[in-house]
Amino acid sequence: MIRNFILLVSCLLLLAACSSQNIDKEHLAYIENLGWTIQSFGSTEQVTLALAPETIASYKDATINFMEAYIGKEVTVTSYTLKEKDPENDHLIVYIYEYQGEIIGAVGKIPNATPGIFNPANKEELAI
Repeated sequence: MIRNFILLVSCLLLLAACSSQNIDKEHLAYIENLGWTIQSFGSTEQVTLALAPETIASYKDATINFMEAYIGKEVTVTSYTLKEKDPENDHLIVYIYEYQGEIIGAVGKIPNATPGIFNPANKEELAI
């Protein structure tokens, strides 16, 4: 019985370590500084930033203004699920953009909303 309990606790600790293992310390500090809490790591990918004019306009409407300066450049995009939820009880998502190892900005995503993007720096303006 005790052996099974120790095995269960060990597995839970391993799972907890794996889920927080991929959270970059700089990203964590950046997001927490904006008033958000990261729940889990999503993914990381390298992309060449290419946005249609209407997409750029949507970002500007959401006061996300850093993207245009990096069109055509290779950036790293890392996603995280936040602990905060929208009114439909879905977790919000944040995408952190980096260029040459430096954070250049972030974009928030509200699942099941169109366009569903927001500037994570404007948390107080978001009605959640």
